[in-house]
Amino acid sequence: MRNLAIGIYDDLDNQTQPVMYVNPALCNMIVFGGHMSGKTTFIKTLLVHMHENIDPSLETDIYILDFGGNLGQYKGLNLVSACFDNSNEENIRRIFRTVEDKVEKNVKILASRQFQEVYYSDEQKKPAHIMLIIDNVNSFLSDERYETYHDTLIKLCREGLSKGVSVVFTASDLSGGVSRYLGSFEMKFALEGSADKYVDIFGQRVSEPMRNSGRGVTIVNGKPREIQIFLPFMDEKKELPEFTENTLKIKTLTQHLKGFDGDLTEDNFFEFIADSIEEEIDTENPVVGLDYYDHLPVTVNMHDIHSVAIYGKKKFGKTNLLKVLIRSIRRSHPEYRFIFFDDGRKELEEIYQETGGTYITSLDEFSEFLDSKGYFAKMERGVINKDFVEKDNFGTVFVLQNKMLFQANGAQLLKNVFPRMIASAEEKGFWFIFSDVRKVGNNDRDTESSLNNSIAAAFLLDNISEFVSDRGSRSVFGEMDPKELKSEYARCSVGDGYYYDIESDDLKKIKIIKAD
Repeated sequence: MRNLAIGIYDDLDNQTQPVMYVNPALCNMIVFGGHMSGKTTFIKTLLVHMHENIDPSLETDIYILDFGGNLGQYKGLNLVSACFDNSNEENIRRIFRTVEDKVEKNVKILASRQFQEVYYSDEQKKPAHIMLIIDNVNSFLSDERYETYHDTLIKLCREGLSKGVSVVFTASDLSGGVSRYLGSFEMKFALEGSADKYVDIFGQRVSEPMRNSGRGVTIVNGKPREIQIFLPFMDEKKELPEFTENTLKIKTLTQHLKGFDGDLTEDNFFEFIADSIEEEIDTENPVVGLDYYDHLPVTVNMHDIHSVAIYGKKKFGKTNLLKVLIRSIRRSHPEYRFIFFDDGRKELEEIYQETGGTYITSLDEFSEFLDSKGYFAKMERGVINKDFVEKDNFGTVFVLQNKMLFQANGAQLLKNVFPRMIASAEEKGFWFIFSDVRKVGNNDRDTESSLNNSIAAAFLLDNISEFVSDRGSRSVFGEMDPKELKSEYARCSVGDGYYYDIESDDLKKIKIIKAD
């Protein structure tokens, strides 16, 4: 990356106004100022000039945390890998995780050398230049959701330049812990509104600059100088779209992160799917959503998985997920029959009316149905029906949402009937969906264990760390560490969830398709 013109400054000694240059690959920059003082304009100008000097042979990845809400228009620029605001906590975590992964790759390439040595050398394999921009860092630091990233951010500021990471902040003042980071910034700019903080920012007395947007103070060769920041465009609304379109014609090595914006639906599914997807989507198995991090389809493999459980809060999307599953199964396997085991709440009635099949609401009726249709022999007073005749019922989906299953009367089904049916499900073409798993009543550990051992995959629509530490401690998620989960995953919004393939011990946070 070349030196880039960012503005002009007043050289009082020589009575000239030279151009102020910065090299974004070699220094950290922080810009202070009040509202409408030009802080975000500084970032916009920097981004534009970086794109005017693109070197397609070098990888440059710019990650923007837009906590000021004014950089959304610039997320389409070629070198911008991601530009996320603070509306989705998981997207912020994804940026930090991606930056850390990029740093690890750089470290391997550098092999104990400094970034500057390799980046400007003639070597063919060079590390990426990674830029992390936080617009309104005060807001980021004061948000308790991101406290776990404070130490990571300090480390990036202090050590990042040697590994290819440069950091750019804008801040209103030194509040919220900004002063902890100040020593890591070689280049500091103070625009209008920061006059009372000049000594703290620069370590020396500085005269207040002329009151004008984009006008401020910086240090040049150890002396305070007034500076005027360049505008990115004379007419931003008119020139930015054309500029963006032109830069996109230049192929670069930049890898882009996609972020979810609102609901994920069948209509916009392919807008959010990863560009890197190579294989065709498996349409024979239910596709329930996209992985939050890789944006690859999350599919339930019906060839290997024959029992699925859904856990979650009320009104957090369990019925929506069930609709997605059943509609997908119905499309790919129209020959399957559906058995709905509901209760007095009749929460499955709407899905049943849409899908068809058999609708049952009582335990006795369900046991009688299994027996009479040749699925499994009923038991009365501990005695198995000796007249039972097994029949060919290949291709049956059982949707189980009767709350009585998890009380004393349902223990027989959970302990003996379902485990045996699931054990032969692959051979007989059965598929089980426990669509609203609850705690087993009366502290019945045997029944609970039988249920957990029968489940091959599970969905959770809840904040996983809280769920595991509370009522999920005896669920299929019970062996997980709540502290690790809390540090790894952000809180869930409606439409978010987790998919856990138990046999492969693979946990994914997913965005679930909205059915309606």
